Amino acid sequence: MYAFAVEAFGEPPALRELPAPEPGPGEVLIKVRAASVNPIDWKIAAGQLARPDVTFTFPLVLGFDVAGQVTAAGEGAPFQVGAEVFGMRRPATIAAHPYGSYAPYMTASLESAALAERPEELDALSAAALPMTGGTALALTRWLDPREGESLLVVGAAGGVGSYVVQLAAARGARVVAVAAGQDHDYVRALGAAEVVDYRTADVADAVRAGHPDGVDAALDLVDGRDLVAGRIAPLLRDGGRLASTLFAADPDALAARGVRAVNFNYDATVSDMEELARLVTSGRLRVAETTTYPFSAMGEVYADSTAGHVRGKLTVTTEE
Repeated sequence: MYAFAVEAFGEPPALRELPAPEPGPGEVLIKVRAASVNPIDWKIAAGQLARPDVTFTFPLVLGFDVAGQVTAAGEGAPFQVGAEVFGMRRPATIAAHPYGSYAPYMTASLESAALAERPEELDALSAAALPMTGGTALALTRWLDPREGESLLVVGAAGGVGSYVVQLAAARGARVVAVAAGQDHDYVRALGAAEVVDYRTADVADAVRAGHPDGVDAALDLVDGRDLVAGRIAPLLRDGGRLASTLFAADPDALAARGVRAVNFNYDATVSDMEELARLVTSGRLRVAETTTYPFSAMGEVYADSTAGHVRGKLTVTTEE
């Protein structure tokens, strides 16, 4: 089979001919129907998550989000052959489990991945666009706990995680202030944003402060570095507010003096989150992020689009014609 993999950290990933994996005890073999792209893919390929005390197995097949069919099962596997499943690999397990979703087949267990059965009402491409970004958004929304009438600033609102947080927070009755490029304003408004700020044409801090002179109740930063968060985003919070960063750009100790709770957020995927995402989408309470779909043969192109940044919604690939 051809898989999108790296032979060593720092080398460009490419389609490589590799033997199909076989499921061991507790594992299933998944015929991949669809996968989606996340920034963690290129961070892993570059070696940004490598640790000197951990030995990785190469070739390392990239890809975390998956939707597919179980075609073989090892002893004690959690799903039967024929089951349609979706979910995501756990980043902490990739050193020992190098089979990702950018391939026709991958193996997974409940230790190496958070997997749930895919309802018939949820198509494979939509399911593949949910796990990492949707699960992260669920967990972030729980932590930020935006309440009715409160204001939530979302920096990076049009991306994968942002697309879901905007919806989840608006459904709670929060007033979402979305920071996104101008061409994405209609998109984030349709998701539930009450206010939009174009970071390319306006000073974000000045624009938010003008509309919320007493500060916002909570803020989520999905794109900025430590200096921008400390100097531009954190001062927009009212005393006693909440701040979350997915790029480890928050300084919880510095903000504690103002009573601001802050967290550098790292998502730990769960099966229950996958099941909740499926329920929300099939019930119409959550809209799947806008997706741009490529054939698997164009994996190099979709990967380049992801590394270039400023992606609206999700990039997905399909192995099916």
